[in-house]
Amino acid sequence: TEICAGQTVTFTDTSTNIPAGWTWTFEGGTPTTSTDQNPVITYNTPGTYDVTLVAANYNGTDTIVATDHITVYAYPLITSTTPASRCDSGIVTLQATTNVGTVNWYDASTGGNLVATGTSFTTPSLTSTITYYVEALNGVCSSARSAVVATVNTTPTITSTTPATRCGTGSVILQATASAGSTIWYSAPTGGTPLATTNSFTTPSISATTTYYVEASTGSCTSTRTAVIATVNSVPTITSTTPASRCDSGSVTLQATA
Repeated sequence: TEICAGQTVTFTDTSTNIPAGWTWTFEGGTPTTSTDQNPVITYNTPGTYDVTLVAANYNGTDTIVATDHITVYAYPLITSTTPASRCDSGIVTLQATTNVGTVNWYDASTGGNLVATGTSFTTPSLTSTITYYVEALNGVCSSARSAVVATVNTTPTITSTTPATRCGTGSVILQATASAGSTIWYSAPTGGTPLATTNSFTTPSISATTTYYVEASTGSCTSTRTAVIATVNSVPTITSTTPASRCDSGSVTLQATA
């Protein structure tokens, strides 16, 4: 017989001839002895134990001694789980640990299909968030299943941008819209320190046309950066003028250069 620690077992003498008396000895059991025909014994400590039955006056004269054994398994538990997430479709690796035994992964909370065995499970390629279930198995003893989520997040995108222009030195206001999450502004196409985390970004004072970059971010999923130009046009000046004069009424021609 195989049982889980803490369970009870009923033993039965199935002799064809009924003995005059029984003496049972249960190694590792509680109680350790019994004279009942059908004793009920509890086993709390994992291990393999002998069970001995002495049937007195079997067939009226003989004393029969029968020995068997019972195996008691520690009750397994899932002690920790580690979910995982990714951006867009692909695989993720889920983790689980147990106090004893093996770890089995399933695609349903009960029944279902066994999809993997071991503390680490790499999923097939996923296109959406899926919940898997993990249980610990030790001999004939299994734990309750624990849910472990494989999350698939969609990477956001920058759906629109609005550049800006000004005359001469000063600041401009650039705009951007994200499909989801936050809009984050940078001064470089990769790396760098965020300048702002808003849809609307007021630049510092700039004296020349400058390109800024904006990305969309949701959790760990970040889009590629999109360039947004802050244009600075030089204010024109009149560099020279030529007046004119005439005698008496009439027209004159004035000159100017920009």
